[in-house]
Formats: sequence, C-alpha cells, structure tokens
Amino acid sequence: MALYKYKVSDAAGKISELLIEGDSQADAARRIQRRGLMPLDFLGEGSKTQQGGGWFGPKLNVVEFTERLVPLLQANITLERALGIVGDDNDNPVLAETVGDLRRGLHEGKKFSQLIRDRGRTFPQLYSGVVEAGEEAGALPQVMGELRRFLSESQELRSFIISSSVYPLFIAFTGVVMMVVVLGVIVPRFATALAGAGVESMATTILLGVSSFFRNYWWLSLVLLALVIYVVTQLRKEGSALRIRYDHWILRVPLAGRLVLYANIARLCRTMAILMRSGVHLLNTVVIANRVVQNQAISQSIVGLSGELRQGQRLSAALSKSEYIPSLMLKMIAVGEETGSVETMLERVADRYEEDMKRLVKRLLSLFEPAIIICLGLGVGAVVLLMFMAMMDMQGAAG
Repeated sequence: MALYKYKVSDAAGKISELLIEGDSQADAARRIQRRGLMPLDFLGEGSKTQQGGGWFGPKLNVVEFTERLVPLLQANITLERALGIVGDDNDNPVLAETVGDLRRGLHEGKKFSQLIRDRGRTFPQLYSGVVEAGEEAGALPQVMGELRRFLSESQELRSFIISSSVYPLFIAFTGVVMMVVVLGVIVPRFATALAGAGVESMATTILLGVSSFFRNYWWLSLVLLALVIYVVTQLRKEGSALRIRYDHWILRVPLAGRLVLYANIARLCRTMAILMRSGVHLLNTVVIANRVVQNQAISQSIVGLSGELRQGQRLSAALSKSEYIPSLMLKMIAVGEETGSVETMLERVADRYEEDMKRLVKRLLSLFEPAIIICLGLGVGAVVLLMFMAMMDMQGAAG
C-alpha cells in the first residue's frame, strides 16, 4: 500500500495534516473517515521512508526512544538538543535516522507532533495526539512522562503474553512437525512394505490410504499455506471485509472474545486517561483514543459518539450507546464524573481489565497445553496402533 498525505479536520473543527496508508487515494480517504476525521484536501503521496519498517524491515523501538528522550526534557533541555543527544548516544541506525529526520523538521519550523504524525506507522496512533496536547499546554516534559509510563506498561503486558505463549506454541509446533514426519515419511515406507507383503486388513487399508493421500495430494499443503498467508494479510489490513467480519465474530467466541474485549477496553481507557490528563478536549480524546482500539467492531461502535458529546451528553451516557462497553466501565466513569475524577477512574478501569486479561491468558494457556498434548498423543497413538495391528497381520499371514 502507498502513503497519502491529507489535510483533515477533527470533530472539534481543528485542522491538521495526516499521513495514512491506502490501496488508492479513495481508499485512504475512506480510512480517514473511519477514524472520525474529515478529509479536506489531498496533499500528495508520502515518502516510504516516513512509513517505518515493514514486516521484515528494521523498526524503531518507540519505548527506548521515549525513555531516552523524556529524562532530557524533564531536565529542561530543549527538544532539539535532547533529540541530538539521543541520536548521538546510540549506535542504532534506525534510531539515528529517525532522530535526524525529526531534527531537520524542527529546523524547518515544523511542530514535533506533526513530525511524529508524518512518520506513519513508526509511532503509535496516540503518540502525536499526546505530544500535540503537551505542546499546546506548554507541558511537553510532563505529558511525555505520562506517555513513557503508558508505553512501558504496554510493553510489559505484551511481553507477559508472549512469554506465556512460548511454551504452548513450541509444543504445538513440535507436534505438527512430528505428525508430518510420521505421516509423510514413516507411514509411506511402512505402507510400501505392507503392499509388497500382500497383506489385506482394515489396518493396512487405512495405512495404505494415508500413504497414497500424502503421495498424491502433497500440493494441498502449499494451497493451505497460501490460503493462510492470504487470510493473515487480509486480517492485518484495516477496513477489509474479512477483517471486519472476523472482529465481529471473535467477540462472540467464548473466552477468546472476552480476552479481545478486555484488551481493547484497557487500551481505550488508558489512552483516554492520558489524553484527558494532558488537557486534550473530550471530543478529541474520544476520537484519538478510538484509534488505538484494534478491534474494528468495537471501534465502529464508538465512532458516532462524538455527536452525542457535542450535544452535551456526559461521557458515560455517550459510551452507553455502544453495545461493547462493559457496565462496570460505565458505572466507574459515572462516579468519576460526579466526583471530578474521570481520569483516575479510567485508569482504574484499565488496571482492572488488564489484570482480568492476564488471568484469562493464564486460564486459556492452562487449557491449551493439555489439549495440544492430548491431540498429539491421540494422533501419534492412532498411527502406532495401526502400524502394530498391520505388523500382527503380516506375522499372521506369514505363519
């Protein structure tokens, strides 16, 4: 996909520039509208260097970049000088290139938030919004400090999920490799010996059928691999019909649906808390926070809430229009509105659902591991049993 640059307007009427990916100029405009923004003018195609690393290319470690930059800003060092120190203090070529581009942009008179926005997928969706809020409030070091804490907590949560999934995925991969070797190498050779012996029984018939299938239809594995790659590509593509249908479907799946809901609600609440504490207007807070919601079913249910807020409704009342917002979240936000502590309540909601998500991940993995072992044992056991029965038939025929 190419990069397209647009002049856009948000729900509050604020005009800015946005760099966005799309299959075409029209597709990019539709993606902008799905984010709750209004495309005003097409400014041309963006540079690929602004997009960041692809699937396999080098990528900027945003957490490392932020953790290096924030202490310098909090020490009252100017942004341009702080970026220079960050770039000079690291031998990472991706970081050095990014810092160099940002410094050149600052020398040209551009805002830091606009430069972040122009980096496309390099920075998270909320990064430019938080930085812009800090620039307008004159409190960039404090706001960046909040952003650093959010990114660090997000990275810790992601690391927890990945580390918890390594062993079950290793077992699953080992099981698949073992079944491929057994069915693709051992069984065909054993079936050849059975065919030569002229033994006929149910066990030999099944083994010969499996062997024939693997010899004649091995190309189906390539078709399956191509299908998997296509499906994964479509699921990664924002706004694709398959992605939208999948996001609606996954929310109805037991346990997995709750996991997806908890993860997105936690991200939504954490982002809204940071933006509101940074002084971002409520309308813009909802629009920007909705961009970090990865499930498009949940995101689409929140898109239209700006109109409710513009009419003077409270945040809790507007969010209640979404079928996916949990009642606990609505009640805690309502309490925060009554006590003037909405940001604190949003953070507590995020903490609650992140803890629920960790417990659910552990529960799913506790079910997944024995399920993989049982399936692997049944598969290998069935093949071994058939081979043993066939060997007994061979001995009986020889006797």
